[in-house]
Amino acid sequence: MLGEYVADRWIVRMLREQAGQRGIAFSSWSGDWLIELQKADSIHRVIGYRFDLNDSVAAAISQDKVATYTVLTNNTIPAVPHQLVRTKVSLTNREVMKGWKDIVIKPLDGTSGHGVKLFHDTDEAIRAIESSTIQAWAAAPFVDIQREVRIIVLDGTPLLAYEKRPVTINGLKMFNLGLGATPVTIAASGVLIDLARRAQTALGLRLSAIDICETADGKLQVLEVNDAIMMEHYARASAENKNRAGTIYGTILATMFE
Repeated sequence: MLGEYVADRWIVRMLREQAGQRGIAFSSWSGDWLIELQKADSIHRVIGYRFDLNDSVAAAISQDKVATYTVLTNNTIPAVPHQLVRTKVSLTNREVMKGWKDIVIKPLDGTSGHGVKLFHDTDEAIRAIESSTIQAWAAAPFVDIQREVRIIVLDGTPLLAYEKRPVTINGLKMFNLGLGATPVTIAASGVLIDLARRAQTALGLRLSAIDICETADGKLQVLEVNDAIMMEHYARASAENKNRAGTIYGTILATMFE
């Protein structure tokens, strides 16, 4: 899956409208999941919510929570720890997880908060992993996130920043808009923007949405980096958000055809 499934995807109509304003021919296939854009002899494509601005390796790394954490920490960028755990949990994984008070597990390449679970007991977390049909998990120590901000960055320029007001599901604060969290557009601080830019540069991405969390002690850490630009739930929150999302997609299209 190359993004969260939404039956009525607003990105399609937004891209069609923005393409029309720029003299770009618009075609779509596979239930509008694959979009082709053409102007003169230049052709670009969008699949799901992924634009062809990013190279395949950088995109693949960002989709892997553990690989993302590894690259970020190798570049001295603060990030929430994520450890790779296979369905058969190794002795090394067990020892590391036993050092965590509470454990959060999530599918290694999952999106939109699906499959995220909180455990207060290491053995329970291990049993859940080993009894699942998912082959690879990202395990992380529980972090008391007080605030989460998403910043969309294109070639080092921030296009949008919004805070996610969470909902609580099964005792875990969830900041995913698709699960009921609320977006609040903000003017991001220079510190947040700098951290987002550093994360994007380290991963080798041109276009990305960086999730940054602030813990109870005021520390800022990169939680995840997304190469897909999905604004379905953000756009549905208000007419202003919808217009802003359309403008952002238009900016991305213009960059693709520069």
